[in-house]
Formats: sequence, C-alpha cells, structure tokens
Amino acid sequence: METNSIIGMIPWPIAAATAAWFGLMAHKAGKNSVVWAIGGGVLAMVVATIVVGLAQATFIPYDTEEITTFRLKVAALALVLVFCLGWLFTGTLHEHIRELLKRGTEAAPQVPLPAPAPTVAQPPPSGQRKA
Repeated sequence: METNSIIGMIPWPIAAATAAWFGLMAHKAGKNSVVWAIGGGVLAMVVATIVVGLAQATFIPYDTEEITTFRLKVAALALVLVFCLGWLFTGTLHEHIRELLKRGTEAAPQVPLPAPAPTVAQPPPSGQRKA
C-alpha cells in the first residue's frame, strides 16, 4: 500500500520558499517584511495543499510507476500556481510596476502650442483706395 507521506510534504517547502520570496520583496520595497512573509507562506500553504489534495483525490494509480511522475507533475503544478498568484499579489512590491504607476499618476507636462504664423496684410481689392 502506498502512503501519502511525500504528498503531505510538498506544500511545506513551497510555503517556506514563498515566505522568503515575499519577505525579500517587501524588504526591498521598504514594507513590513514579517507580515508579507507570513502572508506569502500562508498563501502558498493553502494553494499548494488545495492543488495537491484535489489532484490526489482524482488520481487512481494503475501501476506503482505512475505514482512518481504524478507527484512530480502535482508539485510542478503547485509551484506554477503559487508563483502566478504570488506575482499577482506582490504587484505593489515590484519596482518596475511601481515606476509605471508613478509615471501614470503624475500630471503630464503641458507642451506649449506653437505660435500661429504671422498674417500678411491683404492688398485692397482693385479699384478701392485706402483711407
């Protein structure tokens, strides 16, 4: 009988790596790195556990050789999903995104319009005199 000890271990390193990633990003951005690290760890733990649990519930192995590839696929899927959600949730911590937001909120410099071309006096129509 196959045990789920490996499946139960997958979320923990993902959560630890995500907590370190969130904490580092927050530290670079000058935010509270402890709060961001805890939030990142919880996010990764919840997402990875849901992914692994749903995958385990739908998997029926016909051969013991299928179990290893299944675990690798589930771990990769959990990593990709945590990375995408983490990138989305840490959007305010990314420097290039913050620069784009700052540029978008600043008032655009007013470019003066070019001066109109000088007008040339029209000669009076023939037959009329100037007063």
